Amino acid sequence: MNYEDRLIIYIDVLGFSDFVNYTTISRVDQEDKIKKVDLFLNMIRDFFQDKNNSLRLSTTKQVTSFSDLIIVSINLEEIDNIDLEIMEVFYLLLNATYKGFLLRGSIVYGKLIHNKNIIFGSGLIEAYNREKLIAKYPRVIIDKAIVDDLKELSHKKATFSLEDIISYDNDGLLYIDMFKNMRNYVDSFWQYIQILISLTNILIDIIDNPILQEKYIWLAQKFEEHIEVNSDILKYSFDNIDITKYELETFKLFLSEYNDKKYKEIK
Repeated sequence: MNYEDRLIIYIDVLGFSDFVNYTTISRVDQEDKIKKVDLFLNMIRDFFQDKNNSLRLSTTKQVTSFSDLIIVSINLEEIDNIDLEIMEVFYLLLNATYKGFLLRGSIVYGKLIHNKNIIFGSGLIEAYNREKLIAKYPRVIIDKAIVDDLKELSHKKATFSLEDIISYDNDGLLYIDMFKNMRNYVDSFWQYIQILISLTNILIDIIDNPILQEKYIWLAQKFEEHIEVNSDILKYSFDNIDITKYELETFKLFLSEYNDKKYKEIK
């Protein structure tokens, strides 16, 4: 077992216990929710493991999951692949949102032993602490050292633009920003609308949950900013700074107009 430097991606399904328990009355309803979470976690595992090996991103990648956590790591000897791994996280955020889940996480460099049987090391502790204590909101934060390496890589090979998917947040932390160029990274306008509908449903579901208020405020602000920036595409803007449940319901009704099949053909 090698204790080695690795890129560590630590992902938590945000509000897992709240998702299962909040407003749950019947045992059947609870079991249905748990099944939904389980299917989602399996989707994440398959997503990162690339079972068909179609992308061949890494030969040292390890994926571990337990409860509501997914931990992915690769040896830094394969540093030329980190841009692809970060892009995977961006697409995972889009997929998770589409399926009705919020994620929180951290991406760090650290020392780690990671194989099929064990995961251990200071890097795991660092990733855990950053996710739990610093990330706070439904976002995946990323260390500046990794972003600096991504900038170097972008000079060496054709890769995605960092400015498209990574932003500084209001607290000065770098994070994977799925809002900024969401429209440009989906296959069709219809898919874009489906993600917005899912986001609207998520906000409606958590707006009255006192446990999730801090997270709601952050997400609602990013959501509203995105709608405002893309108002020329959507032909819609919110009237108030603080979005109400009524406004969210109204926006959801507006988006439903785009569910017509003809919008599936718009790229």
